[in-house]
Amino acid sequence: MENKKNNEDLIKMLCYLGIFVLLLFIVLPPLFRVIFPEEEKALQEETEQKKTIMNLTCVKTEDFVEYQIKTTISTNYIEEKISNSTFIYEVEYMDEIFNSDDILIEEYERLKGIDNVDFYEEDNKYTLNIDYIAFDYSNEQLLTSHKMIIVNQMNFYSNDNFECNTRKVQ
Repeated sequence: MENKKNNEDLIKMLCYLGIFVLLLFIVLPPLFRVIFPEEEKALQEETEQKKTIMNLTCVKTEDFVEYQIKTTISTNYIEEKISNSTFIYEVEYMDEIFNSDDILIEEYERLKGIDNVDFYEEDNKYTLNIDYIAFDYSNEQLLTSHKMIIVNQMNFYSNDNFECNTRKVQ
């Protein structure tokens, strides 16, 4: 009788142990994901860093009587797809009396009015940032001058008298 009772206690103990092990398998993985999220993030960042990033930089200087505008356009391509662009318009005045309010940079004004385009103005420098990943590609106005393929974009700017060069960033 005592042997039978010991067997029942042993079976109960094994059942409790099995339930405990199963609970560990269910509870621990989500718990580890919450406690150690950095490992997953590091793996994702490492994968993103291996992508090929090319940069196209084009510069053009336009001389007018009272001022000069230097336009610098820097565009990044990730895996041969356009990622982001930065447009910098620097105005240099030849005559200190000239009123800067008279200058209208048409491309800057056109791009400034588009959604998801960040722009900054300080002194004689006007900067636009376009994030194409978050951009709505149905906007025909922007797509006419911003090509998805780096060679097409370089040809477009070269035809507009820009001096362009490319370099591999990563």
